Amino acid sequence: SSVVLLKGPVFAMVPTPVRGFKSLRLPTASGSPVTRYLLVKSSDDRTLFVTHLDSFVTGAQLSKCFGAFGPVEKVDLKSTERRKKKREQTVSNFAHVTFKDAASLERALGAASGRIAKAVLPGPLSELRSQVQLFKTLYREPSALRKEVDEWMLSYDQKEAERLKLERENLVDEDGFTKVVKEVTRTNGMIIRKAAKPSRKRTVFNESIGVDPEDAEDRKKKKKAPREMADFYRVQVREKKRQEVLSVRKQKAADEEKITRMKRARKF
Repeated sequence: SSVVLLKGPVFAMVPTPVRGFKSLRLPTASGSPVTRYLLVKSSDDRTLFVTHLDSFVTGAQLSKCFGAFGPVEKVDLKSTERRKKKREQTVSNFAHVTFKDAASLERALGAASGRIAKAVLPGPLSELRSQVQLFKTLYREPSALRKEVDEWMLSYDQKEAERLKLERENLVDEDGFTKVVKEVTRTNGMIIRKAAKPSRKRTVFNESIGVDPEDAEDRKKKKKAPREMADFYRVQVREKKRQEVLSVRKQKAADEEKITRMKRARKF
């Protein structure tokens, strides 16, 4: 079966799954969130085939890295060049890591579970610096971000209030006339002021013209009539609850008596 070899340095990026390989996630430093992904599989009882390596990895780094799983006998690091098209050339790096015992190989394969392994494989210093800088640019300073959000929200609220104000001032009815909603309405550069409501004319005896005096007197009485609140005093509340309890008890007694009559008449 043919083996697919992958190229290039990979930092915090999951490689494309390849049949027969496991993904080994190695941090660039102890406790670092920046990781490198390698594709590994067993070549024989003590040899681990490793691919997805970048061009900066050395045999000494691989020997020290995989030494965390057990004693390493030797590391054979190789590179191959492949030309896909006339002007495109790819370089694939892979290695054979031979352990001194089979148990070390099993521990290395067991660590390839997708989680960050204990072994460390440092990356190139320039690449590591660029990755750290990239991680810093992903997150803003909380104070600066809060200030920017507050300014944006304040500007948005002002624009929204201005928009609603203009909409209220420029309301048009079905006949095409501008509605006067507030005291002042602006339309087409003109200012329209709301007219005051005309008051009813009254006689010298303070009576409305065109209104029956008896009707006016009835209206006054209705306005002056005090409104009695049924639940204002505690006595009223207690009396209301007592009447409700008595009504429930009477209804219950009536229902029980009705059930008894139905049982005697064998209708139930």
